[in-house]
Amino acid sequence: MHFGTRVRNTAFWTLDYLKGGKIKTNLKDIEHSLNNLSFEALKAKNKKVLNVLLDTAVTRSIFYSKYKGYKSLRDFPVLNKGDIKAHFNSITLQELNKEDLNKVSTSGSTGAPFSIYQSKLKQIRNTADTLYFAKDSGFTLGEKLLYLRLWSKYYRKNRIIAYLQNIEQIHIEDLDDAGIKRLLNKLERTKVPMGWLGYASGFEKICKYLEKNNAAKIECKINSAIAMSEAITDVVKQKMDFYFNCSTVSRYSNVENGIIAQQTKNSNNFKINWASYIVEVLEMHSDNPAKKGELGRIVLTDLYNLSTPMIRYDTGDVGVLGECNTNNDFPVLKTIHGRISDMLIDTSGNVISPFVVHTTLYEYSELEQFQIIQNGKKDYILKINCINNKFTKEAHFLKFFKNVLGEDANLKIEYVKEIPVLKSGKRKIVVNNFNKV
Repeated sequence: MHFGTRVRNTAFWTLDYLKGGKIKTNLKDIEHSLNNLSFEALKAKNKKVLNVLLDTAVTRSIFYSKYKGYKSLRDFPVLNKGDIKAHFNSITLQELNKEDLNKVSTSGSTGAPFSIYQSKLKQIRNTADTLYFAKDSGFTLGEKLLYLRLWSKYYRKNRIIAYLQNIEQIHIEDLDDAGIKRLLNKLERTKVPMGWLGYASGFEKICKYLEKNNAAKIECKINSAIAMSEAITDVVKQKMDFYFNCSTVSRYSNVENGIIAQQTKNSNNFKINWASYIVEVLEMHSDNPAKKGELGRIVLTDLYNLSTPMIRYDTGDVGVLGECNTNNDFPVLKTIHGRISDMLIDTSGNVISPFVVHTTLYEYSELEQFQIIQNGKKDYILKINCINNKFTKEAHFLKFFKNVLGEDANLKIEYVKEIPVLKSGKRKIVVNNFNKV
């Protein structure tokens, strides 16, 4: 372990010890749950934690008081973000000391901001979850972390905190050619081990720059890379592996809960954080469990938030739950397709994964930016921003989307100079204004 890494690692755990060792205790519990127990044993262990959550909710939440006679988790309603916002005060537990709580808010990039309260126990659990999954990706606590995202005022750390936490804050909006060149030069000059956490679109932009300039492998000491917030394609993962000599995994998380699942280094399956959540995948149009291998809504119960209970919370994301070979195998998320609003519908009414679009775009090197908008059952707009305003493969591009969406699809191409980003700094590839999923 590098000297600076060892110092920060020791300082972190010493401080935790002086505060009662709560992070260490939770981390050991997560490691034991996910590494040593069978799934059946973990379900039995989680049942006790779940009962505490549900019993607390029905006795201290006005909204949930009507469910005092519950027999199982499935007796509770599935709530989405809008439901929680509408009933926030009655859902949040009564007689809480607000000074002991942490209020977390989403960026509101796809709608109005959304806020909940988290208890101190939940904050500690989130820290322990982060440490577990960071280590699982190859990151060592105390290493320099290259953090690539939109650093808005809400998220930006002051220089002292960033220095103490050894975080390099890289702004997604700085990734023009000149900015990427400066970043790569800095990476090559840095002689200490590093980990990388960032938007998948940021990694893709860096890889495209390297490919465009026929670059060789980058001589740097990146030991881990985690893509977050957006889907990362196999192509970009392969490019990251080639240029930076490290495996890139995709993380599935949100602001209101924390880390829900993460890919392992040797598989594209998402390892679910069963230690801190109960995850269900329900049918698109009912609250019945989706069949294994079928697309469904990702619904979770946060076991450790005893402030604003998140019980059977519909995340707004969709995915596919993988089959288990035995009762001891942990179910995994085979795929995560992102927001329901990011799903295309073909002309026959079938859901099309955005991965189909993401994967194909890499084949068209002339494209700088792209977005497909569905405005009707058969109506689609293809917004294109291309190098030198010239797209020589337009006919081939249209043929591909006809094959995917249906021969009777009405496709209209619009050439634009820029496709706006969301408040989060991310740019949507798919927009569904028809939204009949």
